[in-house]
Amino acid sequence: MDLQLMILQTSTGKMLSEYQLNLLSKNNIDSLIDFYEADEKKLHELLLINVESVRKLKKELSMLPKTPDKECFLEVEYGTGIEELDKLLDSVEQPFKPGRVWELCGQTGVGKTQVMYTLAVNFVWKHALPVLFIDTKQDFSCKRIQDMLRARNTDAETTERAMKAIQVVQAHTVTDLINVLITFDQQLTARIEAAVQTKLVLIDSLGAYFAHYRGRRMQRLRKSQLVRLACKVRKLAVQGVAFIIGNVSFFEKDDNGYDDGEDDGNNEEAATPQQLEPMLGAYWSSVCTLRLSLELPVDEDFTRQDDGLRSMHVISNTYGPDGDHCLLRITEAGVA
Repeated sequence: MDLQLMILQTSTGKMLSEYQLNLLSKNNIDSLIDFYEADEKKLHELLLINVESVRKLKKELSMLPKTPDKECFLEVEYGTGIEELDKLLDSVEQPFKPGRVWELCGQTGVGKTQVMYTLAVNFVWKHALPVLFIDTKQDFSCKRIQDMLRARNTDAETTERAMKAIQVVQAHTVTDLINVLITFDQQLTARIEAAVQTKLVLIDSLGAYFAHYRGRRMQRLRKSQLVRLACKVRKLAVQGVAFIIGNVSFFEKDDNGYDDGEDDGNNEEAATPQQLEPMLGAYWSSVCTLRLSLELPVDEDFTRQDDGLRSMHVISNTYGPDGDHCLLRITEAGVA
């Protein structure tokens, strides 16, 4: 159904003029998934309604009757298999469902890959469906998956079945990644059984491609590549494929433009926590429906201790509130 007609079926949408609705199309917001993923501030400026009304409109659209052939998958809730994380997701109105596009941010070594391994294992374990794991760093570890399964006391047959269900593809460049998604889309169109059964794609990690991009020309190239990638991701998401995409976070730079890790010697001011910022810029921050940050918990002195405990923060959320967090722990059996 046309997006404008769907909006006009909602109580909030009925108050919008034809001119306001036409602005959506002029800004390349043509489908329901485009509208869901659009930045709330952008919609606020386009439609001249407050952010709360934007959120209300999105919720009303999600409650419209779905056509059984194309949109019934939106009613399914997968769950992550991580109890505390699922509670957090429910509290921010973002349960793990088909078509979700999530970003998992965090510093190098904080445990993002372990979270992704856990999500992959939990998904194939619970749903008996394959997942597509796209390895951008060429460091996928079958041994870590096997160790997680052994720690869960799985038998050899179950372990082998789970390992086969996690389909690993290496993508050395962002062009390779886009081509993997194009091939996947073509297989879906051709109704190839393995592709049709694949409901989850994990990308570990998108930030790895762009770590060395410097200067304006390279930044423009990055933006162009991210736009192409976003188009492929959104097209697959409309078909019910869920995405979890890894990204790297860094601490904000100091006033000199870099973080040298040294004490500046200014002891007159009280200590303040440093702010982690994900890579890939403002455009990419608007692509995902949920942005999560995995961090080491901070104590009263703003120091970070690694005892296996992690804090998962909601830093942006298309469908509901952000700012909440939960505590997770990294174990031999995965993240719990």
